[in-house]
Amino acid sequence: MASPLIAHIDADAFFASVEQGFNPLLRGRPVIVGGTENQRGVVHTASYEARARGVRTGMPLHQAKEICPEAVFLKGNFQHYQAASLVLQEIYLRYTPQVEFTSLDDAYLDLTGTQHLFVGPGKFPHPEALARRIQQEVADALHIGVSIGMATNKVVARIASDLRKPRGIVYVPPGEEKAFLAPLSVDVLPGIGRVAKGLLMDLNIFTVGELAALPPLVVEDLFGSRGRQLWELANGRDPRPVQQRIVPKQISRETTFEEDTMDATIILATLQYLTERIAAKLRQQELIARRVGVKIRYSDFTQHQHTATLEHPTDTAAELFQAVQQQVERIPFRRQRVRHVGVQVSQLQWRNWQLRLFDDHQREELLEAAVDTIRRKFGFMAILPADTLELRKRYRMDKSGYILHSPALTK
Repeated sequence: MASPLIAHIDADAFFASVEQGFNPLLRGRPVIVGGTENQRGVVHTASYEARARGVRTGMPLHQAKEICPEAVFLKGNFQHYQAASLVLQEIYLRYTPQVEFTSLDDAYLDLTGTQHLFVGPGKFPHPEALARRIQQEVADALHIGVSIGMATNKVVARIASDLRKPRGIVYVPPGEEKAFLAPLSVDVLPGIGRVAKGLLMDLNIFTVGELAALPPLVVEDLFGSRGRQLWELANGRDPRPVQQRIVPKQISRETTFEEDTMDATIILATLQYLTERIAAKLRQQELIARRVGVKIRYSDFTQHQHTATLEHPTDTAAELFQAVQQQVERIPFRRQRVRHVGVQVSQLQWRNWQLRLFDDHQREELLEAAVDTIRRKFGFMAILPADTLELRKRYRMDKSGYILHSPALTK
């Protein structure tokens, strides 16, 4: 039986590289994505040309300008990044159906079941040759570089992919995981942040190998319930599977009224309820949406549909519904009953997209997390906006939600 083969692929300086890929005039020049040079804000991504001058992610834009005055400053274009991510997705799926994207530019590939198609006599002689093939396909399609780590599990593959950036390839053969990790700094392990690293340094634990050599009970005493997992990772063991996770093109919820209506209160309450369902789905799948659309169909089957691009991507129901209301106001008033309504979100991206790190959404995220916790425990209907309670006059309900006339469209 073949050993597992997991690849972790991380695009190098993704946002800046994509901009250089779309615009040949930017190639070879320092590019900074995050805003214009005179704008308040921070660097989201810097090309390797800018990094060579000392520009770093999170640096204030004015400081980056002082360090690298010849740099090209760009606000960033989500459509470019999403399009590039979909191309990456298409390339990776040629090699295995088991692809798990953790962000627009970051993915795991489980090649265990398909490696016999690519590696062997008459094929690629070695997993590294297969990695070079994937690198070349990405370069040909997007003019960007990716770094690839290959190992028998996810944590070793991820750490390996980060060692030889940019355009690096690191393969860790089966059985060599522990030896590969041993000399590395202990903070390469997920879960070892500044505080945990400081605690280990106080104990003269500086490398992964030194952490792995500790008795597991000692690590559990230090880090509590997650201590055993950290010890397993330090020893090169990671049982987590690659779970298929690709970005859907859109999420929509819509329903047909049991009786056509002109009641604006009912129409808006229904749209708000559908928006709540979409927002919950986004958070469940760890996605955020940049574009929101509204559809209204009248009793004569004429239809109006409007969409809008949000200033910032979100998974928050309140922000999404604000956009829904704005689009409803754009629809021409008609003395006609409404038969069907729907809400759609698109331009989706993973919730941990790097630009999100610099948005001040902590309060909203904590609130939505509390709402999700209550709903998991007591059902979706346990907490809803007050305006949606108007729907109780029309629909029966259970713990999972209102029983709408077309329930299959609201799951």
